Amino acid sequence: MSIFQPDFNELLKVVERKSPSRPVLFEYYMNENVYNRVIDDNELPQIDPKYKDWLKMALTFYRLGYDYASLLPPIALCFPELREHHDDKRTYSLNEGSAIDSWESFEAYPWPDYENIDYTYLEETAKHLPEGMKLIPSAPGGVEEVVISLTGYESLCYMMVDEEELVGALFDAVGSRLTKFYQEVATFDSVGACLSNDDWGFNTQTLLSPPQMERWLIPWHEKISKAIRGSGKPALFHCCGNVYPVYHWIIENYDAKHSYEDSIMPVEEAWQRYHKEIAVLGGIDVNFMIMEEKEAVYERSRALLEMTSGEGAFALGTGNSVPDYLSNEKYFTMLKAAWDMRGVKTDYI
Repeated sequence: MSIFQPDFNELLKVVERKSPSRPVLFEYYMNENVYNRVIDDNELPQIDPKYKDWLKMALTFYRLGYDYASLLPPIALCFPELREHHDDKRTYSLNEGSAIDSWESFEAYPWPDYENIDYTYLEETAKHLPEGMKLIPSAPGGVEEVVISLTGYESLCYMMVDEEELVGALFDAVGSRLTKFYQEVATFDSVGACLSNDDWGFNTQTLLSPPQMERWLIPWHEKISKAIRGSGKPALFHCCGNVYPVYHWIIENYDAKHSYEDSIMPVEEAWQRYHKEIAVLGGIDVNFMIMEEKEAVYERSRALLEMTSGEGAFALGTGNSVPDYLSNEKYFTMLKAAWDMRGVKTDYI
């Protein structure tokens, strides 16, 4: 059971840049520590074991007071990176991708099959979705992210000068597959919105120049957003990095933006600047949550909810996602700001 009554319409109000009737939460995903703290495997309804993780994640969203559940893609949709794997490392160089560096390797690459996508993972999860909730599916990376993972960042930069046609073919091969996925997944009644996820930059600028983005990348994001909106669903965008010089492309194509960093622009400032043009999702900086005391996390979260309550266009969450090196206590402290304003109490904190 949950003490929260989900209502996806409340999140829709946020996405439509309106004020919800109570605080709304948004998160891309959490981690196993959170899922295991909130849901006991013995509580799960009977389901094929291969779909258990999706259901457990969905029910965690429910228990914590979200109006939707994030739905990550199956491995079958992922693009094999063929890079050296570092199972004991949390980070790796963007230059490591080397699967494609020529027309020969492009033709030989084992492209994932998007012609006959199996959506059973979505259908099985939806069967157990509590009343009032919807699913928000995402793809296995974004157009730019996947291309860089296949070529390596530095190699892609050279290819944009030396192999322009190959670069175009790469963006087309990835973009067409992701567009097809969003066009299909948005048609399910259990899907309330779709999250397009593509990291465009780092803390000082975009990874590609604006002219390069306009030529190879943005046309595919236009197609992705049209594919989602074509089914009457909002198109949400998760994007890391300093993308403010090209923010107009995000505003033109998406209904809400997720992912914020204090080192680039604090979410409070981002909301003040942009909430009349695009909804703001999440934003409590992950580094802030890790380094500061839980009282500061609560106070900032509460203040942000109070600041945005009049005009809306905001849902509370972390600036990126909930990593396993962020304590459950700090994460639940952020949520408590919303729980308190809703007038509910939990035993999570």
